[in-house]
This record gives sequence, C-alpha cells and structure tokens, in this order.
Amino acid sequence: MAEAAVRLDGVKQMIMTTGTPNTSDRGAAYLTECARAIRARVNLPLQAQCEPPDEFVWFDRMKAAGIDSLGMHLEAADPAVRAQIMPGKATVPLSHYFDAFEAAVRVFGWGQVNTYLLAGLGDRLETLVQMSDRLIQIGVYPFVVPFVPIAGTALAHHAAPSSDFMLALYQQIGDLLKRAGMSSADIKAGCAKCGACSALSMFEK
Repeated sequence: MAEAAVRLDGVKQMIMTTGTPNTSDRGAAYLTECARAIRARVNLPLQAQCEPPDEFVWFDRMKAAGIDSLGMHLEAADPAVRAQIMPGKATVPLSHYFDAFEAAVRVFGWGQVNTYLLAGLGDRLETLVQMSDRLIQIGVYPFVVPFVPIAGTALAHHAAPSSDFMLALYQQIGDLLKRAGMSSADIKAGCAKCGACSALSMFEK
C-alpha cells in the first residue's frame, strides 16, 4: 500500500498513529513493526505518533526500525484543563511527558520530536506560550493548532478560539521558534511538517 502511494500518488512522507492502546508501550511496539514493514518496501520519511511509553528504550527501537520523527501530543497545557477535557489522558503527569520528550530528543534529534497543542480548549494564551517556550528549550516543536468543534461530539458546542487569540499566539510562539532557529520545514516527517491545520509556519520566518 505504501509502495503504491509513493508510485501513484507521489506521497512524500507518512504518519502513523495508534491512539492510546492499554499497553505499557502505548503502541510503540506496533508502530515499530509497521515501520519495519514499510521500510522493507519504500524509502519514505516516517513519523510515529504515540503516548509516552513506560520504558523509553522504545524510542531507540523505533528509530532503528526506520522512524524519523516522533509525535507525543499534550493537546492541553494546564493540568486543570487537561483534567476537564481529557480526564483519562490527564492521569499521565506532565512530568512523565517531559521525561519522555527529553529521552526522545536524545534519540531522534533536536526539532524532530513534536507535540500538538490545541488552542481554545481552555488554556490561557500565556500558559500556551510558556509551555511552548519550555518545549522549544528542550528541542521539541510545539505544533499549535486551533480547536475546531465537530458536530456530534462532546465538544460540539465548545467555542473555537478567536482569530485575535490565534494571531497573538502564533506571533509569540513564532518569535520563540525564530530565536531558537527551529522550523517545521526541518522536520523530516509529520503533521507539523505538513502544517495544513495550522498557520504557525507562517510566523517562523
């Protein structure tokens, strides 16, 4: 399938995600297996997305299998917002995420690990900027996107962030990225490299 995507559709990168399986590796084992199978057929830049595994040795295994970049997604920054919006995911403390981020950056490289931050879930602008600064300082790209309500979901009536809020957020985080010399264009594969659901890349230059 990957071979056909490259040959027929001109696909330039591939993203693999698992959701959050109830296993200690959080899907890393399956992603590693998939990466090996893809690499056996095509030389395609790969990103894997999973939650932080219990054992960080999985990062080495993922890299050895051919995974180029890694996404581990916070989605919200403030612990209170996380507890309200994603009570299950919030049981994993931010300290574990940051331990995982630092371990992953040592394996995949500076700027090759990223995390989604969804603006509009309840985090204050200052909180998102501070979290982004903290992430950038350890080599993690903060992929900031606006929350979009979807009909039929629990957050269907939760308001999207205003354009003024997003502009201020993009400007401040863009300045942080510029000062750090970090760019989505340098990411080997992943959502942040694509950038279709965020305008952040326009503020990196």
